[in-house]
Amino acid sequence: MNILESGDVEIAYLDEGEGPTVLLGHCSAASHKEWAPLIEVLAEHWHVLAPDFIGYGQTGPWPAEKPFSIDADVEALLAVAETAEAPLHLVGHSYGAALALEAARALKDKVKSLTLVEPVSFHLLRLEDLPEWQDVEKLGVAVLDPVAKGDDKKAAGAFMSYWLGRWRWWIAPESFKSAIATTIPKVALEFSIALDANSTTMDYAEITAPTLLIMGSKTPPPTRAVTELLSKTLPNVELKTLKGAGHMSPFTHPGKLNQMILDHLNAHR
Repeated sequence: MNILESGDVEIAYLDEGEGPTVLLGHCSAASHKEWAPLIEVLAEHWHVLAPDFIGYGQTGPWPAEKPFSIDADVEALLAVAETAEAPLHLVGHSYGAALALEAARALKDKVKSLTLVEPVSFHLLRLEDLPEWQDVEKLGVAVLDPVAKGDDKKAAGAFMSYWLGRWRWWIAPESFKSAIATTIPKVALEFSIALDANSTTMDYAEITAPTLLIMGSKTPPPTRAVTELLSKTLPNVELKTLKGAGHMSPFTHPGKLNQMILDHLNAHR
């Protein structure tokens, strides 16, 4: 793993392969290893950059004495992007997809293609006054209240039960549950983005790169609403549905999902 500084945090990132550059963004409570099966395939013909976002993997935590900046992880993603020559292909899932969307605005015509797997750009639900925003608020309370009381395990259970399902979380190994619990304070900080971000659909409409939006057929209402909203907003977009998948498709349906991503990358190589 390579290291660079972004703000006050040392960002760890994977740098493998040669060819056109693909920049990968992982979801909350994960690391670049989320994309391990895709990285293995891409590294044969592509230059892969895959950071660990702040507070995850081998990247340092957000400084406890500083208010969290909603731009912090975007700036980290852009800092990693600067290590490679344009053009760039951006791929992200969930939180990583929301960051990739913001990075695409900043990088403009340096982005050759964009692949977004259910971006959690929940602030759009708030700005558009959509009913699915209520689900996001409820999830926020279920996570933030236990974190404020120092019960990270309870917060982790609420967060992951929402995305994985209660049964999957209940049967998950204790080691996995403990690992997720250690990331929950950072996850809690990320809810500030949903509350404070102000990028509008008009802002995203300026992204001209060919974009693939991927949505699981069983994804929760908020991510479905955001994905469908972006499919009507982005000017050069294709929406594909992954049958039988929920929000965590990179973990539950990696084969089919990665093939969709590879097809889009190769079409715009």
